[in-house]
Amino acid sequence: MKKYLMFIVLIVVVLLTGCAKISDILRYDYEVLSYDDIKDQEITLKFRVRSGVVSTALPNLIKEFENQYPNITIDLNAVSGDYSAMKKTTTSDINSKKAPALIIGYPDHFAEYFSSGALVNLQKFIDDKDVGFTKEEMNDFVEAYMPENRNFHPDYPDDYYGLPFNKSTEVLVYNRTFFEALYGDNYQEKIPTTWEELETVGAEIITKVKNGDADNVFAVDTDSYLKVSDYLDDSLPAPQFYPFGYDSSDNAFITLIRQFGGKYTERVHIEKGYVLFNNTEAQAALNYFQGLAQDRLFAIAANFNAKYCSDLVETIQIVMTVGSSAGVAYNTSGRYEYELGAAPIPYYSEDNKYVIQQGTNIAMLNQISDEEKLAAWLFIKFMLEPEITAEFAVNTGGYLPVRKSAFETENYMEFLNDPALDQVLWAEAVHVALSYPELGFTMFVDPAFLGSADIREKAGEVFSAVIVSNANVKTRLERAYRDLKAHVKDD
Repeated sequence: MKKYLMFIVLIVVVLLTGCAKISDILRYDYEVLSYDDIKDQEITLKFRVRSGVVSTALPNLIKEFENQYPNITIDLNAVSGDYSAMKKTTTSDINSKKAPALIIGYPDHFAEYFSSGALVNLQKFIDDKDVGFTKEEMNDFVEAYMPENRNFHPDYPDDYYGLPFNKSTEVLVYNRTFFEALYGDNYQEKIPTTWEELETVGAEIITKVKNGDADNVFAVDTDSYLKVSDYLDDSLPAPQFYPFGYDSSDNAFITLIRQFGGKYTERVHIEKGYVLFNNTEAQAALNYFQGLAQDRLFAIAANFNAKYCSDLVETIQIVMTVGSSAGVAYNTSGRYEYELGAAPIPYYSEDNKYVIQQGTNIAMLNQISDEEKLAAWLFIKFMLEPEITAEFAVNTGGYLPVRKSAFETENYMEFLNDPALDQVLWAEAVHVALSYPELGFTMFVDPAFLGSADIREKAGEVFSAVIVSNANVKTRLERAYRDLKAHVKDD
């Protein structure tokens, strides 16, 4: 037994140094125990998530789990910053043998954890007759969320290394109060469904704002209003008002290239993939949106030296933004009183109506004992019960349940059809997300591979340079290819 354990350790060490092939990674490094084997043990598991709506929605659910399994404690580790920062922290922890037991993350992050030999193959738990999922239960998961959790190990492509946890998509959030003030009862006709319509209505909005049409809409106090026209004062070095802002530069680059018919990346296998975005369609997309930016109709947060477009919605410097359905609440303001609405994101042509599928999956990292692995699995299974994923979705706003039957639970049906006053915008965003298939949108997620997280980060840099710094599109794409040389196909 000791020799066997030493062999496992040796394998992991080799993998962490990057010298092993993927095919050398063991399919399983654990045995599935029963709860009787651990019920007399005190087990504490670190569960790493990003701070924000996810972390604030978890404590009550964790308490419910711990009441059911009183010997298991979930140590919620909420990390500030974005998911890329969380991935870097976790990679460092894996190398220093301090990895959390459980983690949520994106597929390209999981590709890196897998490549380091740290991701647990969950299939043995799933198939177990006592603690696993039945075939019917597995079929209850939303099909679109499942493929990104498979196809890690080349010899076992159907095995799951993660399961869907919190899912979302992008929606257009607009300042309903602003639109009603400028356009009256027919304001909805002015919410753009295409980027061409955004050009038209954006130019109209600029003219109306300059004319002072929005200067008596947003009260500063009982005696004064925000003079929105001041944002477009000709004496300013640059306008401080844009009709529209795209919250994520990464998502904008990836989505808009697809909307123009272009390709982004190609996955060969978990350890190999290529960049494909230096193509005529991508150049056309970037030139088009650079033109909108030059016309002061389209922006990203960096145009204002800000981090998120929601900060600018709050100050009425942007009145339309595309962002996560799970983040719509961030667009509310404590400064000015207004009402928000949600709509589908604009598209370029009927032939390519693409919208990104977002949200994280949950996985188990393998620097824990078999006893801890079982406890971690029990928590995963608990969090993915229909009633729990529904409750989590309601408590986080625009996130979607990951089980089909969760949509039919009493709690979720009430949320969708009769939401509380502070959940109206959340429910509206979810209705938009659920409407995408019938509206002809294709919801996509890019197949992950080792390095795809770095490619995504570079894509955001390119988009920011093009939109904010007016960089030459062709030159900037060529530079990105040089920076990503390891992922460029040989001619």
